[in-house]
Parts: sequence; structure tokens; C-alpha cells
Amino acid sequence: MSYSFRILPCLIFFMVLNNALLGQYDPENEVVTISKYHLKPLSEVENGSAAERKEVFEEYARKMNPLSTKLKSAMMLGHYWTGSSQDILAVNRWKSIADADESVVSTEEVRKRAWRRDDLREEFMKKYNKYWTGRHDDLEVLELLNGYTKNRKRKPKENTVVTIVRRYMAPLSTVEDGSAEERKELWDEWFENITMENDKLLSQMILRHYWSGTYNPREETPIIFIREFVSMADADDGGWDEPLEQYWPDEDTREENLAKFFKYWLGKHEDIGVYHNLVNLQK
Repeated sequence: MSYSFRILPCLIFFMVLNNALLGQYDPENEVVTISKYHLKPLSEVENGSAAERKEVFEEYARKMNPLSTKLKSAMMLGHYWTGSSQDILAVNRWKSIADADESVVSTEEVRKRAWRRDDLREEFMKKYNKYWTGRHDDLEVLELLNGYTKNRKRKPKENTVVTIVRRYMAPLSTVEDGSAEERKELWDEWFENITMENDKLLSQMILRHYWSGTYNPREETPIIFIREFVSMADADDGGWDEPLEQYWPDEDTREENLAKFFKYWLGKHEDIGVYHNLVNLQK
């Protein structure tokens, strides 16, 4: 047997161990899909208006979301400081990719339950669809790390600000005195004592590779953070200083623990976008 065949089982074992400690493909985790939909400019919509568009979009969400039982949660993100003003980003959360598939297939049946009269349904959908180009882009299918999810305490009355950032974990082989076990302990400690105590952070989802994009843990592991704030001012501030100082009041201890936590990260990131979360369209 060649050396490469002897080493392969060991490599597979360590990759599985590394993934298991952060929950990749864990059945307790969930799936998040991200798709981009495209609005027509209002000037191109026959008899269209911003007021009518808002009205029909909110009616669609109000009637469809409660009946879409496979859809656990949804955020509809509109233009703020990113991309085209005609783009809407749909961030949908499912128990599994099978649930996502089933929900898409059953959309028309759900519409029939939401608008039971054929004529009213057809009239509404004609009005609703005229605002869309009919094109969409499927951007991501990602795994949600449930253990690090922060859910909002209450639905805001006004639209909120959502930031999407991709950060990169360093390969464990490059982390001095690092281990998968310590990394998970640090993640848990940070989430319980810093993230959950950050009052400016309304909600958070942490996502990792599943069925889209590139994944090579020997070079880096991409992790996507979707975070929600009341305002752009809160997003800029972040709200991290207060919980950090409360949890580690001694500055030397705080710096030591921060260094231990950040040694597992490569120190680079990509700002994917800053969006308005259209709260009346969410589930």
C-alpha cells in the first residue's frame, strides 16, 4: 500500500474531528439560504407606486409567512449602503435543505390557502409580480451554527440595520499551542458572556460552508456573521466594549484572553453588505 493511501484515513479522521467540534453537518444545526431578487424601477411599473408596492409586499408576507410552516425565519434585506437599490436579499432559515426544497415546491399550494378565491388570488399576484423582474440569483446555501445564534427579544417597530461580514479562521496547524477543543471552549465563552450581553446586538447568525462556495480548511475556513442592530450608529459602534470590560474588568486579563481568542482567526475579513432589514416583511 502506498504512503498516500496509508495517510488518507488519518487525514479524513482529523478533518471529521475538526468539523464535529464546530458542528459542521450536525443534524442539530439548520440551513440558511441566501437569494437575491430584483425589483423593477418604479418608473417601469405600469400604474405602480411606492405606496402600493409596500402594501402588496406586506400583505404577501402577512398571509404567506404563517402558512409557510417549513420556513423557520426569514429576513428581507433592502438596499442601504450596498449594491443596487433594486436588489432585495432574502435570508431564509430552514431545519434542513429538504425542508427548503419542499417549501419551494409547495409555494403555489400555500398561495391557494392564503387567497382561497381564484379570482382574488390571480388579481393579487398580478399586482404583486409587476414589481419584480422575475429574475433571481441563488447566492449561498450555508449551515447555521445554532449554538451561537442570538435571537431578537421582540420585533422592532422600525426597520433595522443588518451587516453581513465574512471572516476567516486560521488552520489549526498554524495556531501556536492551539487545539480544536480550546477553540470551541473560547467560542462558547465568548458567545455566553460577550455576545449575549451585548445590548446593541439585536440578533446574530453565524454561518459556515455547506453546499456553496469554496472550502479548504488547510488554508482557511470562511465564517459568515449576519448581525442586526437598531441603527447604523450602533452597527459602527458594535457594542463590544461594555460586555468585554464587564466580563474581564482587569485590562491585562482582558488583553490576554482576547489574544487567546483571536489567535484562531486570520485577521482579515470581507464586508459583504450593509442592509435595511424590512421588518414588516420578515418572519
